[in-house]
Amino acid sequence: MDMTDREILDKLNAEANEAFKALTIYGVNDNARKGRPFIIASDDALPEIPVAMDISCSIMTVAGAMGTAGPGAAERIDKATEMGVENRLCASVKMGAYYLKAGILPVPDLIITTNSPCDAVDMLGQMMDNYKPWANVPKFRLDAPHGQTEEDFEYFGSQLKEMVHVIEEVTGRKLTTEKFIEVAEESNKQASMIMDFQELTRAAPCPVDPDMARVGWELARWVAGTDPSAFWKATDWIKRLVDVTERKVKDRKGIEGVNEKIRFLWYDVSPSWGSKLFPRLKEELGAVCMKTYYSFHNFFPIDTTSMDSMLKSVAKKYLMGTPMTRQAMHTADVFCDDIVRICKDYRCDAMIMPCHVGHRDTNAYHKMAKDVCRENNIPFLFLGCDVWDERYMPPDVVFDRMKTFFETTGL
Repeated sequence: MDMTDREILDKLNAEANEAFKALTIYGVNDNARKGRPFIIASDDALPEIPVAMDISCSIMTVAGAMGTAGPGAAERIDKATEMGVENRLCASVKMGAYYLKAGILPVPDLIITTNSPCDAVDMLGQMMDNYKPWANVPKFRLDAPHGQTEEDFEYFGSQLKEMVHVIEEVTGRKLTTEKFIEVAEESNKQASMIMDFQELTRAAPCPVDPDMARVGWELARWVAGTDPSAFWKATDWIKRLVDVTERKVKDRKGIEGVNEKIRFLWYDVSPSWGSKLFPRLKEELGAVCMKTYYSFHNFFPIDTTSMDSMLKSVAKKYLMGTPMTRQAMHTADVFCDDIVRICKDYRCDAMIMPCHVGHRDTNAYHKMAKDVCRENNIPFLFLGCDVWDERYMPPDVVFDRMKTFFETTGL
């Protein structure tokens, strides 16, 4: 019996939720026992490289973010502060720091840290580099430039090349051109399909929750980094998502159970308490979140003509195409131009700027973002919440503020 569109989407969500267990602290410990070299990174795993080398790579910032939605999250966040972690730091990094300082992480074969995308992640990387129980673990630090020129991409590509040499020396695994091409071509296919999905969600009414672009991206990058076999499964997952979305657009069907009235941009990461906010906005107000940082993607294909071209392409994709790294590391023009582009392309009626307390870069851009919204007649709401700790501003309060904002702006 054929499955309904609703059943397909439910199945995709269930598969993703199961896969995301690999990103939790429990998954990190499990990844270390899979019989392949095990790396811990402070930030994005650049999955094409570990996948092509059959290596497991867990990301501490992601594990921390996942932990903020789990049981005992508040106590662990507070415990990190008691351990000496700066109180105003992003709570996802606080959680990652707690995992480190509490001694509950497996010892990796290699530690990879970076100065991107923000000062908090940079600090977490420094903590990892200086963690005494890991003093004898080999370490490599990536130096990500803040520029957007070909020279910047070549420079970071050379950093990745050096990183590959270190991984090869530590693990005995080799990055072959043939395997890298195979993985790069699959990565290009995944990215292309995610772009297709994004285009389909521009339809009115929006056919499928646009946040599923984030889910597909995280399956293809973060989950795949922990287990190379998951990389190929992500392609099938994204394809099934595109297929059902195409069908719904053709039939002019919107998100089931939602009478779409408002489209908005949430210009930050999706909160760990988002399940208490976004469904309620859809159901009670017909307000659909069209984009967040991690559901907005640009297409930077990997050039497979040579090893160097692939490394340079992966560097560019990381610097300019990785959500949050793109917004946090580059110019105010990139930050503000993306607001206008998203609101125009996805017909957003308003822009919500959460101004997460742990994102100092975003808070620094607040006035510029407000000005560019005013210039382009985009209603703008500043919140000032904590996307990882709902105690700072409970979801009910966020809902009420957004509801009042929509009413006062005539939406």
